[in-house]
Amino acid sequence: MIGMNWIHNVAPLGHHRARRPTEPATPMRHRDFDLDSLEVFVTVAELGNMTRAAGQLGLTQSAVSHVVRQLETAFATQLFDRSIRPMALTASGHRLWHWSKRILGDARQLPAVIGGKDTLFVPELRLGCIDTLAAPFMPRLLQQLRDSVPSFSIAAGLSRQLREQFMARRLDVIFTNESFDDLDQVDSFRLLSEPFVLLVPRSAPDVADEAGLRALSQALPLIRNTVDSSLGRMVDQHLRRLGMEIPRSFAFDAVDTMMAMVAEEMGWSLLPPTALVKSRQHLGRLKVLPFPAASFRRSVFVVARKGELGALPARIHKAGRGILTQGYFTDVLASSPWLKPMISR
Repeated sequence: MIGMNWIHNVAPLGHHRARRPTEPATPMRHRDFDLDSLEVFVTVAELGNMTRAAGQLGLTQSAVSHVVRQLETAFATQLFDRSIRPMALTASGHRLWHWSKRILGDARQLPAVIGGKDTLFVPELRLGCIDTLAAPFMPRLLQQLRDSVPSFSIAAGLSRQLREQFMARRLDVIFTNESFDDLDQVDSFRLLSEPFVLLVPRSAPDVADEAGLRALSQALPLIRNTVDSSLGRMVDQHLRRLGMEIPRSFAFDAVDTMMAMVAEEMGWSLLPPTALVKSRQHLGRLKVLPFPAASFRRSVFVVARKGELGALPARIHKAGRGILTQGYFTDVLASSPWLKPMISR
């Protein structure tokens, strides 16, 4: 941690006074320095001459030399090779120059960032995503955002879990099935709307109507999501509306396992197309059919706290929609082209 001297001695960058620094009452401790001394060092390093650096900074040459000596004492190493002309940075000097440039650059951004004038600067973006959309969507999204956000942390899980983490401020932006319309201080952008489709083993007969669906449910168990997932609740509620009370046999919290079960002819399932993309390796071993009764859909939203990230949530939404329209569903549509007009992006 930088010493308290860093806090007390910070002067606005670019506003140096012509002065001769006095020797400190006690020797400078390791890493006990201020922004002014780093800017003096960087200027000397880039100009290769203390006299020229002093002229640019409005200091005397002896004051600049004193600052450099202080830094060399603080780090217990030689920063410049003075045996050659023009003098050059040592290996330690190169390392200090690199980090000083970074520290000074960050310091110049502080007034705008803390004052709210640059709300697009986000040192770390904490994203949450429902499991059915996490891959390959999230890697493609991060590829588009990494030029403006230096660091990311990603959480994938159920909508309920993401909501809890978002409300506890452990996540900044989430991709979820919930619109958060019940909260005023939240911005919600619809990313897509998609239907649930019927997945059956390749050996099973096609299901053309509600009677066929009932026959299927008698012949094979339903491979369903767990009841604490929003997908599981949506499927159960819709089947009840159709008057179908199907006994519970298998319930999973991972769509990959659900599709593998169908591929192994262990049952049938209902999932949205984004889940099929995530687990597309199973598509060749099962059949994807339109839901034969009254259809039902789910929407995915981008949710962020209102006004806290500037235009970044809108940019994330735009980038996400672009990803979904640029061949995202190619593998699914290759075997089920009838799905294309049913997916709204």
